[in-house]
Amino acid sequence: MPDPDHCPEPGLSPTAWVLAAPGAGDNGQLKTLVEVLNADARWIDQVDPVPRVLRDRLTGFRARGVPSEKRLIYTPPWPDLVLIAGGRAVIDARRIQHASGGKSRVVCLGRPWAPLDWFDLIITTPQYRLPEAENVVMLDLPLNLPPRATEDVLAHWRDEFECLPRPMLGVLLGGDSGSYRLDANCADGLAESINRIASECGGSAVVVGSPRTPQNALKLMVRRLEVPAQIYAWKAQAPNPYASVLRLADALLVSGDSASMLAEACYAEKSVGLIHLRERARSRLNRNFRTSMSTLMRTTQALTGRGLWIPARDMRELHRRVAEAGWLTNSASLLVGSSPTTAPEKPFCTVRKRVYELLKC
Repeated sequence: MPDPDHCPEPGLSPTAWVLAAPGAGDNGQLKTLVEVLNADARWIDQVDPVPRVLRDRLTGFRARGVPSEKRLIYTPPWPDLVLIAGGRAVIDARRIQHASGGKSRVVCLGRPWAPLDWFDLIITTPQYRLPEAENVVMLDLPLNLPPRATEDVLAHWRDEFECLPRPMLGVLLGGDSGSYRLDANCADGLAESINRIASECGGSAVVVGSPRTPQNALKLMVRRLEVPAQIYAWKAQAPNPYASVLRLADALLVSGDSASMLAEACYAEKSVGLIHLRERARSRLNRNFRTSMSTLMRTTQALTGRGLWIPARDMRELHRRVAEAGWLTNSASLLVGSSPTTAPEKPFCTVRKRVYELLKC
């Protein structure tokens, strides 16, 4: 697992207020960013509901300042950095920056849903399709490090997997999303791929589902698997081997619907293969329409920069960039070695350098 602290240049220790996001993946990125920056962080877990966010956007933040109900939360001394992910906390981040007289620099992860020049730095990934700008840093993968399993938990799952022949393939499943579907055909094809990959090496598989994994698809996979395998459907409050599989598997096969899960697998420093789910028709049509209309693409990029247009996510673009950067391994070679065939540049030092440049200005 990469260590974000192992960068060649010594670090500062900035103060940071982290305005929590509603999603676990975004909060995972924020946590990694705090570690990367060696920041003295204060987490603020209050997440405004969408109607209030829309109201604040429409009424303007400067005239209102910090609202009275938040003055006990946002009080001096002001931080060096305000860290956010997505668009939910944009207005509060701007309020803090305004109240600090510009001392607090705002760093946004992902897609800000606002004019790009509102931010000192935006750290994003290809699926959001943001235009190039001086304050935009485009990474191959989001900053989602693998979750850390304790030694006791690892020991438990190591015992659970002891009966499985090595090498062991970890299969990490997402499921239905705005861009993809995990249907019966996908499940059938995936089972065939697992059988082929594991049988060629006399190995086995551990399949881990998620809350979005359709149960019917998972049951179909169970019936189709011919190699030694253990399957874990996601259940609330039940022990989940996900973090341990990232550590204990010899290679990983990951469904392409989740950027966070793909990043966690790639940063686990094992061979990673991509599972292609069935793309929804609207996602396919959207991309085909964009690529056929270059003038439209230039117009929407300009509107995006001004915060007047929010591009649809394009996970295929993320997959393309990740593959070109060398993070992915052909499925036929997954269990041949225990590490990627190339050594892609990790983003942590790049991110740290860009943020520290802000602090020195």
